[in-house]
Amino acid sequence: MDAITAPADLSVPAVEDLQAGVASYALTTLESLEDALRAGLHEEWRRLVESDPRSSVYQGAGWCVPWYRCYADAYDPFVIVVTAGARIVGLVPMAVERATRQFAFASNTMADYRDIVALPGYRPAVVRELVKVYVSGGFRNPLEIGWLDPASDTPALVAGVCRELGLRHATRHQPCWRWFPQPGENLQKKFSRVRTHLNYFKRLGDVSFDVITDAAGWASFCEEFYRQHSLRQLQASREVSFDDVRKQRLYDAVFTSPEIATHVTACRVNGRMISGHVGLVWRDVLMLGAPSISLEDEHRSPAVILMTWIIQNAAQLGLAGFDLTIGESEFKRRLGNQCVELTTVDVFGRSRDFYLRSARARVVDSARRAVESVAGEGAWKHRIKPVAASLQYKRKRVAELGLLGTLGKAISAVPGHPPREMVLSMTKDACLPLDTESDPAPYQLHDNRLEDLLLWGGTSASTSSSIAACAAAYGRNRAAGHTLHTLVADGALAAWCFGHADEAGREAVVYDVAGAPEFSDRRACEILVRRVVDRHFGAGISRARVVLLEEQRTLRRALGAAGFRVEPSA
Repeated sequence: MDAITAPADLSVPAVEDLQAGVASYALTTLESLEDALRAGLHEEWRRLVESDPRSSVYQGAGWCVPWYRCYADAYDPFVIVVTAGARIVGLVPMAVERATRQFAFASNTMADYRDIVALPGYRPAVVRELVKVYVSGGFRNPLEIGWLDPASDTPALVAGVCRELGLRHATRHQPCWRWFPQPGENLQKKFSRVRTHLNYFKRLGDVSFDVITDAAGWASFCEEFYRQHSLRQLQASREVSFDDVRKQRLYDAVFTSPEIATHVTACRVNGRMISGHVGLVWRDVLMLGAPSISLEDEHRSPAVILMTWIIQNAAQLGLAGFDLTIGESEFKRRLGNQCVELTTVDVFGRSRDFYLRSARARVVDSARRAVESVAGEGAWKHRIKPVAASLQYKRKRVAELGLLGTLGKAISAVPGHPPREMVLSMTKDACLPLDTESDPAPYQLHDNRLEDLLLWGGTSASTSSSIAACAAAYGRNRAAGHTLHTLVADGALAAWCFGHADEAGREAVVYDVAGAPEFSDRRACEILVRRVVDRHFGAGISRARVVLLEEQRTLRRALGAAGFRVEPSA
């Protein structure tokens, strides 16, 4: 491609000349983008971002270029460069996903803000070029522009272009909490509840708040951060993202980049990290990244402790404010002191897509109003949405088992009637030896190694749900003195359970037993239970009890053959 020379003059012409001679071209391969960057586009891009008061860090070269490189196996760059004569006046960093041909901003949902970049006065022209490129490209997905800062004029500009070109568009809004220093604000009072948790950790030993600034510190921090973050996503039944080496490479590149400011902090107790945070700093404002937490300590709000420390020390850390980004969670409400409204504009290349989405939105809105008129405000969010999530799980479960298998598993249990449990017990004297000679792989038993839950990578909806439930219960069970036992074979998770011994040291209890289907979950579960029980017997415990679900019949029979007996129901 032709080389691009960065112009030295960035002065803005008279308003009446702004639209004259505006054109655009696109860089649609990584090779062409790299050539253009070397030929001067990199510096020009930087100057455009600096000149646009509405630009964000997520549209700058410091973020987008590493993302293009790290995700080159799945996305092609589609960088729209807008010119007026010989001068570059705007840029929009887009990408095309190869598998789906989806057209989106670079890094897509990884970016909290997605907007154009333009010289003053050229924003209307740049928005128009973006929409024209989208339409001419024939992309099937709606063009999603945003989330957009309230100060951005892009929503109004998009609406004008859509009217001009006869396109349908729709807007959506979401709250965004932020914190900025306010005269007379009493942060000690605002965060008084946090002190109780902080004092708990101080009683355990040394509590430190560390700012990571060098490569050695990052290498040590990021391994623990990725692990904690992944476990938190697992617990919340979200897709784990930091197991993707591409995302890890992106964060490595961003941390070491001279073009982008990162703010990396950790809260540690006796050297053990209980919470970590990686955020980007844009114009002295810290952008919230998803903090990591130690699930064992989640009931002590470690992330709130760390975020509170950042806010209370913002001036010393060189921060003018804290943007908590989209969302109205209680976590963000507690930290923020002002709330703004962010906007997304969806442009539809095909009218039928607009009407289909509008119809769905009307149905959902009508249902929400009806529910809240009967059950009160908040019923939709707190009661209906969880049910919808449950139904989504059940649909996945039907696909996994087939209709007959689903009915057999009775996943549509009657509300208010939890699955029946059965208790098996055995004394030390009745224990039969465990035969593992026929097992295809050596099993390793681990205690309280929560990261073992990340070793499962299957597609079973029920297994995924069981692992998420295990992660969710970990902090509560550990606080009660219980132990998480995991069975690992060839680096993969095979089975897991919780267990504990009573205070008198006479009886052990094993419960929440589950296994991965890839390892014959019945056999792996049997080995796990037997090893945990054998360990308790070796420590002087005389009796063991195992709590199983009634549907775990195969495992119950296997344990029965080993000497366990079903206790009569109370």
